[in-house]
Amino acid sequence: MLAAIIGGLPPDLERRVRVAIGRGTAAITDEWTIIWMPSKGRLPGLAPSQITSVLEKASDLGGAHVLIFRGGAAEVDAVVVAEIAPYFRVRWLDKKLLTLIPYSIGDFSVAITEVLKEELEWNSAVKPQDESCCLLLPECAFVANDAVKHLWAIAAQPGIERIRGAALASEKFKSMHWLRRDDVRRVWIDQEGKAFDYHGQRHGVAPFPRSWKFSYQLPVGLHFDVTATDSRAFKVFDWDKNRHAVSGSKHVNIDPHGYVRSKSP
Repeated sequence: MLAAIIGGLPPDLERRVRVAIGRGTAAITDEWTIIWMPSKGRLPGLAPSQITSVLEKASDLGGAHVLIFRGGAAEVDAVVVAEIAPYFRVRWLDKKLLTLIPYSIGDFSVAITEVLKEELEWNSAVKPQDESCCLLLPECAFVANDAVKHLWAIAAQPGIERIRGAALASEKFKSMHWLRRDDVRRVWIDQEGKAFDYHGQRHGVAPFPRSWKFSYQLPVGLHFDVTATDSRAFKVFDWDKNRHAVSGSKHVNIDPHGYVRSKSP
């Protein structure tokens, strides 16, 4: 069963919702396991001190989606999403829904169910299903065609139109960049002629939470062997925008988050 963490609901409102659900006067779709993580105080939003708990719980639940009510401070919300979104699906919930509690909790639960219906489609149409998914490529290092370079951004956005747009972008990305390098197999090849091959020997263990991306648990040791298709020298930018120069016929190993693991001597 899929799982969602609904975070940032003030404790008193969260308690009312749980009571209504327990009494049967409100219900949220039974296709999801719901974990509630209330805010630290009377205001909505998650605090930075709750980030570690969210990450650990999302992992324990097998890649939970994280739905959050915004807090009062934009800079705090920015920190929260920046620490969670690289690893797990994050989506903001409309604060206007809080006005439905306690007198229209049924409407509140219907609204949450509609959000989860969209997330169900994201899970089936966008979320990586195996290591061949283009979303696992490191965006910082892979130079995509202008027509599809928005793939990673749109895949993280909410709304049914964007979810479907991300699914289409993924297919278009594959048609442009999943190319045959030799008679044996295809690899991801970017606009600069760099080949990203994930078929090589797995080595290195990514520290938590880098073992997750888009709510998909990465196979242990997964990385890309990056080489030039024409044996020329090339460059790769890592997650921190550092430039790594690689001489012709050499390679560099980079993980799905853009961390360089090793370079050939």
